[in-house]
Amino acid sequence: MMEITVTQTQEWIMNALLTLMYKRKYRKITIVDIASKAHIGRRTFYRHFRNKDDILILYCNVILKDFAQKIREKDEMTLYSVSVSYFEFWNQHLDFLKLLRKSDMLYFVGDRLPEFLAYVAILVDHVLLEEIEDTMKRQDSLYYAHHFNMGGYWSITTIWMEKEQRETPEQMATIVEKIIYRKL
Repeated sequence: MMEITVTQTQEWIMNALLTLMYKRKYRKITIVDIASKAHIGRRTFYRHFRNKDDILILYCNVILKDFAQKIREKDEMTLYSVSVSYFEFWNQHLDFLKLLRKSDMLYFVGDRLPEFLAYVAILVDHVLLEEIEDTMKRQDSLYYAHHFNMGGYWSITTIWMEKEQRETPEQMATIVEKIIYRKL
């Protein structure tokens, strides 16, 4: 299993960025702002990250590790059980999604969802890294199917997160099953 280690400094930087995103849009936040909020120098920032996007990528990888753990704890890997875990995960991280939306950055996760979930599949030993790399190189129908499925999941996730009275993760998993099995 691939291991993610986050240093104390990286944690300070991630927290600083997320805190700043509550106050202003992502594009308006500078590296100087982040370094100042994290109480570090710019040089220290650049020792850990190349840019702001790298911070969000690390944060996503850290929280996706939790998602992978949820899936590993499941007795079975069915469409329903994985979908429940998926929506439970995003329900727990709803504040993060809303923060991204507020900064017009939802695309940041959406564009990377196939990559992020491929990473989760590796973490839960569902596929090997070599299999994913091979699929990405070939860009065959499996490659398109993966992106099609992730696009569908992400699209309904962004609609679901906007609702005041959201369906439960179980209800969303049932909806996903109905869509996939063409019962809707």
